[in-house]
Amino acid sequence: MLTHLYIRHFTIIDSSELEFDSGMTALTGETGAGKSILLDALALVIGARANAHSVQQGADRAEIIATFDILDNPKVGKWLQLHELDEDDECLLRRTLGKNGKSRASINDRPVSAQLLKELGAMLISIHGQHAHQTLSNSQEQRHLLDEYAPSALLDRVANSYDNWHAAEQELRKRTENANQLQQRIDLLQFQLREFDELDIGATPAIDIEKEHRWLANAEELIALGNSAVQALEKSAEPALNSAARSLEQLTRLDDNLREALDLVESAAIQSAEAASALRTRVTSLEHDDSRLAWLDEKLGKLHSLVRKHQCSIEELPAFELTMREELDQLLAPETQLDELIRERDAFAAIFDKDAEKLSRHRLKSAKKLSKVITEAMQSLNMTGGTFRVDVAVDLSVRQRTGQDQVQFMVSPNPGTSPQALSKIASGGELSRISLCIQLATIESHQVSTLIFDEVDAGIGGAVAVTVGQLLRRVGSHAQVLCVTHLPQVAAQAHQHLSVRKTTEGGKTKTSVHALNSKQTRDEIARMLGGAKVTSKSRQHAQEMLDAVVEQ
Repeated sequence: MLTHLYIRHFTIIDSSELEFDSGMTALTGETGAGKSILLDALALVIGARANAHSVQQGADRAEIIATFDILDNPKVGKWLQLHELDEDDECLLRRTLGKNGKSRASINDRPVSAQLLKELGAMLISIHGQHAHQTLSNSQEQRHLLDEYAPSALLDRVANSYDNWHAAEQELRKRTENANQLQQRIDLLQFQLREFDELDIGATPAIDIEKEHRWLANAEELIALGNSAVQALEKSAEPALNSAARSLEQLTRLDDNLREALDLVESAAIQSAEAASALRTRVTSLEHDDSRLAWLDEKLGKLHSLVRKHQCSIEELPAFELTMREELDQLLAPETQLDELIRERDAFAAIFDKDAEKLSRHRLKSAKKLSKVITEAMQSLNMTGGTFRVDVAVDLSVRQRTGQDQVQFMVSPNPGTSPQALSKIASGGELSRISLCIQLATIESHQVSTLIFDEVDAGIGGAVAVTVGQLLRRVGSHAQVLCVTHLPQVAAQAHQHLSVRKTTEGGKTKTSVHALNSKQTRDEIARMLGGAKVTSKSRQHAQEMLDAVVEQ
């Protein structure tokens, strides 16, 4: 729950520091005193969009710090651990906003994005505004509330099966719509592969063709150089080495240390003879074949043309050819692939339909329970005989991540009238009361520890206001409730009371927030009862209202 709030230089709040307790806390004050500013600060610290105009005039930046006790909120604790932001049993949110419009956010003094702050804030605080009935008229919001009222693992299963079906459907549609493009690709691959077939580069590696071309292109020079080398070896090198070997053989008889030199020279003589023999054989086999050279020129030219066309090296051509053949094989079997995609799509569709049917049954069952709870709540809010009904219509012709159900809230505020869609209820007071019933009926499923009600009691009064206050106090028994209200009947039900006041100092308007003691609480409720002038009778009446709450 929220335990501490610090606000500095935010709009017309110079500096304010508040401590919060569990239970229900009432926030009251004159119209225009700045109660909404306090809620705006709370919204900002849990990730709402920042606005440079929110910085107090004359200040460089605004700062809001909120501290939460998360001991009883394991979901938040796990989230903080997952993002490596955990810090004992407390959670500190900080938001600063510069006058240049730039904002910064941190969780437990570690910088985070506004989106991450918003994600965490949604698990800590739930804000219910006085215009909630406007969003409640939306069919998607109604379905969301029904699902929150009775959560189920089926929601995730339906979403996952939808994603699988949708991906297969999109792939099938893509393949079907791109049939012409696929044929163009097939034609191009077939044309390119015909060029490879004509060259038959797999029969003779391109590197061998280059080597043979290089030899033939330089055949005359190679023959001349080879013969010259053979003559040099046979006429000069071999006789010289043999003569040196004979001399060394005689020397070793006088000095055995020259044995190694003799061995080396004899070895050199043998290698020289072998080199001459190898060269003579190779030179003898060389011929200047003009026709073969012309054929190699043409083939090598075509190979280099392919290299330029496909932007690869000559050594990579075989691998490139294999890749194109594999792609062509796949594209030439479209019917088989389409059949497989259709079977896969239909299989995912069957899974989705089965999961969606289970979810529909769950929603229908939950809708009956929610209808009963809200109808009972309406009886205590001066709508005796009124009924509330949650309709769930299954549309098998559509598939969505949320299933196949259309949810609609139907209301009959008075007995004898047929239920109508919530959006068609004309009375603003009735809408406010029904909205409050819906919010209170689904509040426990929100799984947040701090609930804020911003003048949701607008348009009601008298005994109904007392009942609303009692309902909010009851909610405060299992969650922290902050309630902005103008009704003394509601404020009297609170466990704690905060007063928002606007003052003018030095020509500047400022808003301050103060925690009230029991006497101040009585006087504030007396003001709400009797206006600006507080009388002994209004104080007495206020005390009676407070005593009535204590006596319950």
